Amino acid sequence: MKGKAQECLKAIAGQLLHGGPDCLFQGVSINSRTVSKGELFVCIKGERFDGHDFLADVINRKVGGIILSDANKYPNQPNPDDDGPFVIRVPDTLKALQDLAIFQRNRHPFKVIAVTGTNGKSTTKEMIASILETKFKTLKTQGNLNNHIGLPLTLLEREPSHEIGVLEMGMSAAGEIKKLAEIAQPDIGVITNISEGHMVQLKSIKDIQAAKGELFDSLTEEGTAIVNADDPLILELARSLRAKTVTFGIEQPADVRAVEIESKGNLGFHFKVQLFDKTLFIHLPYLGYYNIYNTLVALATGHSLGIQEDAMTRGLENFQRMSQRNEQMQHKGIDLIDDTYNANPKSMVEALKTLNNYKTQGRRIFVIGDMLELGDRSTHAHKNLGEEIARSKIDILVAVGKLASLSAKSAQIMAGKKFRALEFSDHQNAVEFLLQEARSGDCIVFKGSRGAAIEKILQTFIANKN
Repeated sequence: MKGKAQECLKAIAGQLLHGGPDCLFQGVSINSRTVSKGELFVCIKGERFDGHDFLADVINRKVGGIILSDANKYPNQPNPDDDGPFVIRVPDTLKALQDLAIFQRNRHPFKVIAVTGTNGKSTTKEMIASILETKFKTLKTQGNLNNHIGLPLTLLEREPSHEIGVLEMGMSAAGEIKKLAEIAQPDIGVITNISEGHMVQLKSIKDIQAAKGELFDSLTEEGTAIVNADDPLILELARSLRAKTVTFGIEQPADVRAVEIESKGNLGFHFKVQLFDKTLFIHLPYLGYYNIYNTLVALATGHSLGIQEDAMTRGLENFQRMSQRNEQMQHKGIDLIDDTYNANPKSMVEALKTLNNYKTQGRRIFVIGDMLELGDRSTHAHKNLGEEIARSKIDILVAVGKLASLSAKSAQIMAGKKFRALEFSDHQNAVEFLLQEARSGDCIVFKGSRGAAIEKILQTFIANKN
């Protein structure tokens, strides 16, 4: 975003303390360490930092403007006659950031696709963007900027040439998706799936359903909902929609459906997609059956926006898999699969399925960390995971953390001596075991919640395995 102070005032209804309405800025930042000359700096108050505390540094960087709520923290109270950045005071700087994003979203014609769901949000967002980029100048969420701060920052990166935006929406409580939708004003809404996750504030699966459903509720009659026909909770949400619907699935009849799915082992999947009255032939060179669903979402979205079938298949070929999502690598003849970005009960079972189906000359080793943010369901979920592991084809389970140990105990009780289950309280002991135990031909899958940092075990293993 670039413009003048007067445009900020129009968007956020603040009070101009310093500078004139024609003062310019180019770009918006909330980070005092990376803010550039000429940018607009918004003083956000976070859990650990308050942007107001870094105003002296920001001014030294020659920013174009500053939005603040506490003028008393401005070094040498702003004087209308002094040079320097324009300064706007508002009651709430976070709301100002969000209002700026709404203003920028609506400055030029622009369509928004919003993506949420318990699993697969980021991969689906990237697949959709790869397809849309074949026809449109596309803005997309970078990294995990999918919350009440990250989503506005993404919209503020919008340039006049951007025709379409693919925005990821994360949440941990009721009302959060509703707020993000108010900012983004989506034309197309995607809910990938609904399962257990973020259950500290959301106590039941019905609470999660309602919270995710806020995205569909935000769609107008002119909007389109991309609906998972294989997910009963999403189908239930779709019954009361005002918007048009496009369904996708595998098990149930759907507008966009995968059929004749053929596993190519470690090389992914071949399948046909019945896309309304057309048939597409897809080769998906990635592990994880769930990626077929992600592909169907992307095709359904592309079709809704009028993209031709050959362009969509070309877009899928350009898709670059994200790191720490079933990321394959090999070290010393050992196949390593990094799926450590996050974890919940459903995604853990999917990782287990991937390991079950992996063709290996050696053993299957599953390295797991705690699944976090499950609230009262935590103990039950970890024990259930243990039962799933006991029924699997794995040879060795490495559980790191108190909660993961519940899975190990549950698996061992059910499976007996069918496989080895080891429990470790810290990363280092787990690494030392893997360094001694793993050998050429084995396949190891690493999986855990973000807070469990299981990727550190993988990184240390690679660094030290000779």
